[in-house]
Amino acid sequence: MNKVFLFLLLFIANGLFAQVSYVNPFIGTGKSNVLTRWGSEGGVYPGAVAPNGFVQLTPQTRAAGYDYGDQSILFFSCIAHFSGFPSGSSGDLRVMPVNGGFNPRPFSHTDEKATPGYYSVLFRDNGTLVEATATGRAGMFRFTFMPHVVPQIFVSDSGWYKAVVTFNEPYLSKEKVDKGYVVTFAPGFSEKVILLNVSASTVSKESAERNIAVELKPGFDKIKEETYAKWEKALSVITVTDTSATNKTIFYTALYHSLLMPWIISDVDGVYRGADKQVHVVKDRVEYGGFSPWDTFRSLHPLLCLLFPDKQSEMVLSMLDIYQQTGFLPIETMTGNHAVPIIVDSYLKGVPGIDSILAYTAMKKSIGDTPHLQQDMAIYQKQGYIPFSYSESVTRTVEYAYDDWALAQFAGQVMHNKDDYRLFMERSYNYRNLFHPADMFMLPRNGKDVKQEPGNSGYKEGDKWVYTYFVPQHPQELINLLGGEVSFIHRLDTALMRNQIVFDNETVFHLPYLFNAAQAAGKTQQWIGNIMHTRFSATPGGLPGNDDLGSTSSWFVLSAMGFYPVAPGLPEYSIGVPLFQSMKLHLQNGKDFEIKRRGTGNYVHSLAVNNEPYNSMMLSHAAIIKGGELAFEMNDASAGKISDLSGNPGRPDFHIQNYKVSKRIVAPDEPFKVEFTIKNNGSMGTMPVKILDKDGWVIAEKNCLVDSGSTIKDAIICRFYTLGLTPVFIEGKEIEMTVRNAPAVDAKITDLTLQALIPRDSIQQIAFTVQNINGKAGHFDIPVKVDNQVVHVEKGVILKPGERVRVTFPFVVKQDGWHTVSVNKVKGKFSVYSHPLNTVLLDLSLSKDAALDKSGFGNNGEIIGASSGEPFLLGKDCFVEVPNAPSLDVMGNTLTMMAWVYPIGHDKGLIDMVTKGDSHVLQTENGKTLTFFAGGWGRGDVTVPVPDNWKDHWHHIAGVCYGDSLKLYIDGQLKGTTIVSDNVNLSGINKWTLGRNEEFPSARIFNGYMDKVKVFAAPLSEKEINEVMGKR
Repeated sequence: MNKVFLFLLLFIANGLFAQVSYVNPFIGTGKSNVLTRWGSEGGVYPGAVAPNGFVQLTPQTRAAGYDYGDQSILFFSCIAHFSGFPSGSSGDLRVMPVNGGFNPRPFSHTDEKATPGYYSVLFRDNGTLVEATATGRAGMFRFTFMPHVVPQIFVSDSGWYKAVVTFNEPYLSKEKVDKGYVVTFAPGFSEKVILLNVSASTVSKESAERNIAVELKPGFDKIKEETYAKWEKALSVITVTDTSATNKTIFYTALYHSLLMPWIISDVDGVYRGADKQVHVVKDRVEYGGFSPWDTFRSLHPLLCLLFPDKQSEMVLSMLDIYQQTGFLPIETMTGNHAVPIIVDSYLKGVPGIDSILAYTAMKKSIGDTPHLQQDMAIYQKQGYIPFSYSESVTRTVEYAYDDWALAQFAGQVMHNKDDYRLFMERSYNYRNLFHPADMFMLPRNGKDVKQEPGNSGYKEGDKWVYTYFVPQHPQELINLLGGEVSFIHRLDTALMRNQIVFDNETVFHLPYLFNAAQAAGKTQQWIGNIMHTRFSATPGGLPGNDDLGSTSSWFVLSAMGFYPVAPGLPEYSIGVPLFQSMKLHLQNGKDFEIKRRGTGNYVHSLAVNNEPYNSMMLSHAAIIKGGELAFEMNDASAGKISDLSGNPGRPDFHIQNYKVSKRIVAPDEPFKVEFTIKNNGSMGTMPVKILDKDGWVIAEKNCLVDSGSTIKDAIICRFYTLGLTPVFIEGKEIEMTVRNAPAVDAKITDLTLQALIPRDSIQQIAFTVQNINGKAGHFDIPVKVDNQVVHVEKGVILKPGERVRVTFPFVVKQDGWHTVSVNKVKGKFSVYSHPLNTVLLDLSLSKDAALDKSGFGNNGEIIGASSGEPFLLGKDCFVEVPNAPSLDVMGNTLTMMAWVYPIGHDKGLIDMVTKGDSHVLQTENGKTLTFFAGGWGRGDVTVPVPDNWKDHWHHIAGVCYGDSLKLYIDGQLKGTTIVSDNVNLSGINKWTLGRNEEFPSARIFNGYMDKVKVFAAPLSEKEINEVMGKR
């Protein structure tokens, strides 16, 4: 009997419930149950797969993969499922039993079953049962057809994969069809079973045949048992004792999802095709592929280092093979060079088999030496940051800085190279060059020009909130920059509560653990517990966003242990809160490490390691692999006595000196300066300076960044209102002021807001701020005029000196056209419409010298660079950007965007023509397809082929968002429709851009002519589009 299977039988015979039985492969196969911003689905698949298997046999309910909410299956795919990516449940090499045609076949989840290594579904239309199982390099379908049913099976072409498909009996015919063929077998008088064997190789079909011969020899049922046993062996590395079966299901499914990627790409004889496209051979180990270090460096690889160091060793060696084959470590399509922290973390945690000299050479070549693989690396190293003229400039800067820090650890601790250590450590602080102290964010910058409201521009799958906190290598300095511990804790806690930061992507995995560094362990425990209990569930929507090759799942596994690696490359873990009563890690070195949760409550009252009190919120990797016990004593309130033994050195030491005011006697609302000097005897940091009145109210404040050992002079502009003697306080220091009497004036009106475009007979809601800028309390009547006629008077507004109040007023407008609102001397205008064609928000006509807006809103475009010739030519030297405006940035859930375009050249890859960041986009790919999406790429898109005469001809393109669907038109004809996953608000602060994308300023550049660019708030019909389109 197979030893692995015998292990499983003995385990169950001893009265224990096998860990594998808790796995539910359907978790994460549907739309997320919770709010997400970066991917609304788990992206995983329910099909049959072995641990890290190259072959995955799984159903697809749509072209983009498997969605639990669907009710029919299109086909089964066999390879290339990037588990957890957007559309990660879609794959190649398609197989499907045919029932009189190629239509989707309905099914019910009650007729569907999935366990590790096995999947089955019954098609009740003709009673066909489909079963699938898999090994590491091959898979087998078992089709059971009812008596007298003619078995027909579709098999697609295999593409570039060297795939082999065989059957257990000869077929009667093989018919070529679109994108594949259909084989027909003789029907049976009783149930007819057809076995389909499949394997794919990166080397040759002969290698795939050997995979089948070796791995599928035992037969379907035996393979199913053996793969199930392999999964049990892998999952039994952790034993959980707890009363919650639901939490065990979530946990073991997460561990299961953590063991799907990267794939084994070497065949049974060790051959594989490397990154250099040549055939290579490995012996005594396997070769892995499918790396995406950006996704996996934070949690997946640290988890493997802890639980499966031999597997992690083979993955690191596979990365080093890629270096030897190409000259660079793998980066895939994302940002950073995060194979570096993966390798550093692995080596410093004692993962075996890594050649330190080869590893250092590979890492240094990838981020230290020329030529550079990434085009922005040279300017990063020269300027210390990446300017916003490059794509994803903030993300790339802060991630490169982190990679530099990781390499510095290796240079110093392993290679003992002091010069390299100093060089890379210095670069690890380059995030400072993008820190904007006024609002304490990491912002896109180009010289002195800073984008203070960048939206998503400058960031990869994130924004200023997310990437300001990506300084895991220097958490104390991050706290210093963000105003110190009190300010840091309040700001991060508030951002999480208000969903300014949503836990839905790798970029935020470490954020809840940063509270530990700010001496607020209770907040870490509160948020980790909240995330585990509310954002994960044992349902198809139970993953909070894309699983991304198991990264989200591995975060859950680690966090459920009660600790997490905030900065891979540092062999330590930040302590959180354990999920279970007891969890025992059966380590590869033969030792056990048990994590116990004692008592009740959600907060850690005390810690003990091996029965000794433990007073740190950091736990070393070395302490875990020695074996032993970590005990959490829980309570209903956070304990204040657990401290971080690192002491958090390096705080600022600020001193306010030489403070004074520019005027001691002022009129109400007259500005004056409070001038001061700040001396910092400690580490670099931001001092929030607040000016208080006599009652302790903040009347003005400013964030002042002061370098270590430096002294700066600064000032804050203030205003006082109440007459008489009025002291002003700065850092507890008092300065006497006098507010003198002055003639009374009208109330000050500011911040008038209104809806730029409304339907006729609907409500227009205006709002404005009223402030009493006199020295005495006042009683004000505020008239509101529409088209110079008073429509409302806000009577009896009583305000103390300096007091502000927000006033709102709704009214109905019954006349189409433009209207003006005025409140005192402040004015605004809006448009009323009764027909969709009158909802135009932007109407740009382009010429060599101007991009004028004819919509009436006056949102003229700015020509960046110089166009050559007439009509207007866009390209690498020229594009058009429309400044932000409420009429363009505040929208509903519908939209029409259109333009006349004349593409020239041979553009490859994605080309952006009309965009509002990466939210609303019309783009082509390789000059072959046209794509439209609105509300972000994550909710779906519509993609259609371009006409044969696309290049060097004028074409009219139009994308229409109806809220829950998208339509795409070319030359006035509907070419495609897509139902999208959410009905979302389309507001956003990225700029409308012609010829490229604000989020990718140095890429996706359109070469060609463009004219008559229009944006409508309403979804236009085909007839209306043709009416607007007219003739070019």
